[in-house]
Amino acid sequence: MRYKHLHLRTQLAIAMIFTAVITLAIFIFGMLGFYIYVQESWMASLSENNRETIKGLIENDVVNVQALTTLVNLFSTSWTEGYAVSELAVLLVFVSLAIICSVFIGILMARRLSQPIESVTHAALKVANGAFDFQVDNNLAVSLEARDLLLSFNKMTRYLETAERESTESAAAIAHELRTPLTVLRGRLQGMSDGTFQTSRDLLEALIGQVDTLSYIVSDLETISRLSSGRFKFEKNVINLADVALSVVTSMAHEMENNGIIFEHELQPVLVRGDEARIRQALNALIENAKRYAASGRCIQVETGLSGEHGYIKVSDKGPGISKINRERVFDRWWRGENSRSRVKGGSGLGLSVVKAIALAHGGFAKVLDGPQSEGVTFVIGIPQMS
Repeated sequence: MRYKHLHLRTQLAIAMIFTAVITLAIFIFGMLGFYIYVQESWMASLSENNRETIKGLIENDVVNVQALTTLVNLFSTSWTEGYAVSELAVLLVFVSLAIICSVFIGILMARRLSQPIESVTHAALKVANGAFDFQVDNNLAVSLEARDLLLSFNKMTRYLETAERESTESAAAIAHELRTPLTVLRGRLQGMSDGTFQTSRDLLEALIGQVDTLSYIVSDLETISRLSSGRFKFEKNVINLADVALSVVTSMAHEMENNGIIFEHELQPVLVRGDEARIRQALNALIENAKRYAASGRCIQVETGLSGEHGYIKVSDKGPGISKINRERVFDRWWRGENSRSRVKGGSGLGLSVVKAIALAHGGFAKVLDGPQSEGVTFVIGIPQMS
């Protein structure tokens, strides 16, 4: 296992044990070497007779007390006159060397372990100055905790970069979407004021329509904001998706028939826990999207059922469809796709964003698939099944 794949506490424990072992090894082997040197040096200083005496003491089982006493006195004299001072000096040298090695190892470990934190601190200052795309090198990770820290920081900066970009794009898109109805309203009202336009029922209804467009945009933006921030309080009731879908289909059937659209449905009962009004709002948005952007297919299908742990609602059409490249962005706010499904045909451009926000707020999902028999497109929202 590589060192950087260990936990920080494990690395600290290994570093402390390693430091202790190195320190003891330096001290023990150093003093052992000194005592070997003392032995060799003292033996070399003895006369030939004394060396023979020591050899005899070592080889013979019988100890010559007089000879042993003589040798002990000689060693005591040598130790007192020189070796004792040398021992103290050597002891101080090896203690100092052990301390220096401990400090050196400690500095290396401290630099190694603090490097990721220093990198994140430097990166945080960059991000604080507006460099939201700044990324920390993941190779600087020296432990599992450091790796998680660096990965989380990079994930945060990517999120900040995305949020900043979306904020800028949303501000521009909002200004663009509001400009048209506001320009129409101001122009018509100014014309009515100076007599260019005569007040009529048709004109007033047109102006009310522009006000409704503004209201829809503001309402959708408020819904997305509240759902995304978690400030929206849901009514967590047990509901049957089939009943919710049937009520929506029934209420919209007449309008669909008037537009020449065939409305089909296959509703399997499935119980989920959620906010019925918001789920109905999401289904309404999907059906309106299919009617507006895919009416050329002249057929809309609504289906409910159970897949794994999620109850689902599917809305399919047989219109021009959405390319796989653009499907990743279809739920983005203000996104403009191919002309066959562009907002020139109406709508605030926020309907699918509201759908996704509602699904995510329920702990579910929203996705887009190929339509039946690979015709058109199918939008799916999933809500966790009631446990």
